[in-house]
Amino acid sequence: MGSPTQWFNPAAFLQPPPNSGFYGNLGRDTLNGPGLFDWDFSAIKDTRLSERTSLQFRAEFFNIINHTNFNTPNLITFTPAGVSPTAGVINNTATTSRQVQFALKLLW
Repeated sequence: MGSPTQWFNPAAFLQPPPNSGFYGNLGRDTLNGPGLFDWDFSAIKDTRLSERTSLQFRAEFFNIINHTNFNTPNLITFTPAGVSPTAGVINNTATTSRQVQFALKLLW
């Protein structure tokens, strides 16, 4: 497929004739968006403080490799005015950038 500025070529499609009663003949799920690639990681350390209490430290990393995951493109190709200028354009991402979270938990 393409880039976020033009994931598919809108010129590859024809608009059905007006008042024909048809919406077109493109099959279902013909246009696919970009894939999703996401790695999460967590590390946990338990430390005994006494016989009944312990302290747990957690470090959690979401999207650890900071990969950009694009959302699905705009699939509306035709408008009443003609070909949509945003057809095939991806405007946002599907996931957030890398996030890190730390936690400290007292167990008794």
